[in-house]
Parts: sequence; C-alpha cells; structure tokens
Amino acid sequence: MMRLELGRWTCSIFVALLLATTGCVDVTFPEPMPDNRRELDHFPASWEGTWTSHVQGIDAAGEDEILIVKRDRIRGLGDDEELVLGQDVVLKRLGRKRILSFPQKDSDRYSVVVAQRRGDVLEVRAFDPKESGAIETWEATIGADRMLQIHRKDDPEKRLKEVQLNPKNTRQLRALLREGTTELVTYTRVKDLKANEAP
Repeated sequence: MMRLELGRWTCSIFVALLLATTGCVDVTFPEPMPDNRRELDHFPASWEGTWTSHVQGIDAAGEDEILIVKRDRIRGLGDDEELVLGQDVVLKRLGRKRILSFPQKDSDRYSVVVAQRRGDVLEVRAFDPKESGAIETWEATIGADRMLQIHRKDDPEKRLKEVQLNPKNTRQLRALLREGTTELVTYTRVKDLKANEAP
C-alpha cells in the first residue's frame, strides 16, 4: 500500500496537495474519520467527472488545477499515479460530506480532507493549523485533553510539527468540521468531459 503524507496534502490542492510542500504542520486523527462509519468503495456517480479550479473549464485552465474523479479513484491531470479508494485513501460519508482519510507515512495516524459537492461545484476543506485561531478553536471544540501538539525534538520552543486531534464521537467531529476547517480549493465541473474521456 502506498503511504502518503497528508501534511504535504493540505498545503496545496486536492490531488497534487499530497505531493507538494513539506513545510506544513500535519493535523492527524487516530483512524479514518468518522470512526463509526463504514468505508465506501466508490464515489457517488454524481461526483464522477473532470473538475477544474478554473470556472471556464479545461481549455482555459492554464495553471489551474484539474481533478479527475472516477468510480473508485482520483487523480490530477497529468499525474501518473492515481489514488485508489481502499488502498491509498479511505473514503467515508458524513451526511452530504465525503471524508477522505490518508494514512501518514511515518505513523498509524491519518490526515483528513473533507469534500462536499453542491451541483457543479466541489468544495474541498482541510484542517490548517496556520489559519488564525485554528488551534484554539479545535481545543475549545474537543477539549485540551483530546488534542496534542507535537513540536520538533519535543521542545515547545521549536517549530510545531503535528497536531493530533482525537474527537471522542461523531458529534465532536461534526463540530470540528463546521468550526475548524479551512477552504482548500473549490472545483467546478468541466461539462464537456466525462471521467473516462479525461486525458
């Protein structure tokens, strides 16, 4: 199984985010979220297709991000590797949201990204510890005893390396999703291409 660092993920975009910068602080959970929901083996049919972060579609996309969602996998345009559900990423449902949990490279914890589709718009949100007040919001939402900040060399004076969030139930997770996530990227469906027709 390919192990990916989602800390890199949350600094960039929906698929390429996983391969981008390394200077981010990881925000992790003890298991794929939500913990009491079954793992899904496919995206809803309404999510399948080609998405762009550029409103005018793939021909005008230029440097904008392209996301291709197939039944059981996702990839960015031009990416050689796909992320396969159940192998590289765990997909679960919480209401209308789809929660993607990525295994951390060097631990048994998971990084989480939240996606929600509204018509032809796909919004992706993540936990960003650099967002103003984020850590305080998480602590107020789930309690200090359910959150751990890990610094380099275990020295609180050193750079923050990871924030471990451990919600005790789905109610706390919902509150974290509502109050503690930051918009990462918003995609618009490319009307003229289906997932199977994408380059």
